[in-house]
Amino acid sequence: MMEHSSGMDLAPQRYDGCWLAHDGGVVYREVPKAACSTLAQLVYHADHGRFFDGDIHDAAQGVVKWPFAPDLMGPARAGQAFVFSAVRNPFARILSTFQEKICTLQRDGKPYRGTLRQMLWERYGADLREGADPVPAFRRFLLFVRDVHVFRQRFWFDRHWTAQAQHLRAVTLNGVAFSHLFRIEDWDSGIVPVLEHIPQAHRPEMVPRFNSGPKPAAPLAEYFDDLSLHLMQELYRWDFELFGYDRFAPDARAPGALDLAVINQRLADPHAPHWAGLGS
Repeated sequence: MMEHSSGMDLAPQRYDGCWLAHDGGVVYREVPKAACSTLAQLVYHADHGRFFDGDIHDAAQGVVKWPFAPDLMGPARAGQAFVFSAVRNPFARILSTFQEKICTLQRDGKPYRGTLRQMLWERYGADLREGADPVPAFRRFLLFVRDVHVFRQRFWFDRHWTAQAQHLRAVTLNGVAFSHLFRIEDWDSGIVPVLEHIPQAHRPEMVPRFNSGPKPAAPLAEYFDDLSLHLMQELYRWDFELFGYDRFAPDARAPGALDLAVINQRLADPHAPHWAGLGS
């Protein structure tokens, strides 16, 4: 079993984070904070002809997720399923995580991960009180995420700040290649191949966005000073390189299309680059 710095284990024939249609013909590998609720809702719609009423992550029935239906991964392993996912600008993704998981109380009215907010204040000086400037607090949160990975603080590993490449790699290392990947910034064109693989009788006329978080209090680039840019490169270098995002320009759009063949090949390599922070 291979271990890496996200806290997840890369084990043979494990497909954690996969949502499947009941016939196994459509498989979505979830990437947290990259339109995951919307895309999981789309898989639900492919089965039921309607969207789930509520947060899809709370659905206890009518959804198929690995490992509760391991046999349905057979078509994917045989190359007969449409396997897809989406990625997001790493700067926007980590800021969204900060806003929704650190600054905001969760649906149960409690802070995310219990004592995390208090720890960020005590150890990193992150002022998360209402009305405080969120920019300094965010930069201290980013330093915390860097420390978690560099010093392997397993208790604070979390899928929301795990690199996107690592989430996708958990599938490709098990012999499943992606049929389609797209950047959520290119939503209109990227979602088309997904819709084409949903049975017409259950294909939605439009796809609403689910669980859209709060807008940042300042422009995206203002959250990242020189140190923050360095930390982002240290944490998410593989995301920048694989998915074409500019590591020096937080609000820049990535040019060109994703090279799916190259991404599948690199993510399927069991020997990650030594700098990727994803284990061996």
